[in-house]
Amino acid sequence: MGNESAVIIPIPEVEPVIARLRRKYDRSAGLGVPAHVTLLYPFCPSPVPVREITTLRDVCGSIAAFPFSFTEVRRFPAIAYLHPDQEETFAQITRLFIKTWPDYKPYGGAHADVVPHLTVADAVDAETLSVVENSLRGQLPIPCVAREVWLLTSNQKGIWSKKAGFPLAGRNTT
Repeated sequence: MGNESAVIIPIPEVEPVIARLRRKYDRSAGLGVPAHVTLLYPFCPSPVPVREITTLRDVCGSIAAFPFSFTEVRRFPAIAYLHPDQEETFAQITRLFIKTWPDYKPYGGAHADVVPHLTVADAVDAETLSVVENSLRGQLPIPCVAREVWLLTSNQKGIWSKKAGFPLAGRNTT
């Protein structure tokens, strides 16, 4: 699917740990999507209007950067993901975005509760989920800092790229 957009927090700190696994087991990694926690997808159809980008910049500027760690490997059906210890902070940001853009529900409204997570393997069998979990457990916790929000857009071929980045307040958090 092309001409979409998403709002994410990129998590570069995890790339050395999960890049190989994501390339192998998460199709989105090969489509240009970096390791991230999704805040709002789908967002506006691409191209995203300038007024929405301006609002996104303003909203992000009101959110404080924050440290967190990925402390657990968890599963959804056919998905292995890293779970952040600051789940509620991510959820609050998503709720703020839903309040700002009520027409754009996370995952199209498919889930009653949004669980902040970083997908490592998607659409895989139970055996692969176990392999991924076992590979990651010994590398936890992974300390990170949420420093910025990205607006990603996809082209007609479904390739994603960064359209804009918005720093969170207090970026010098360590």
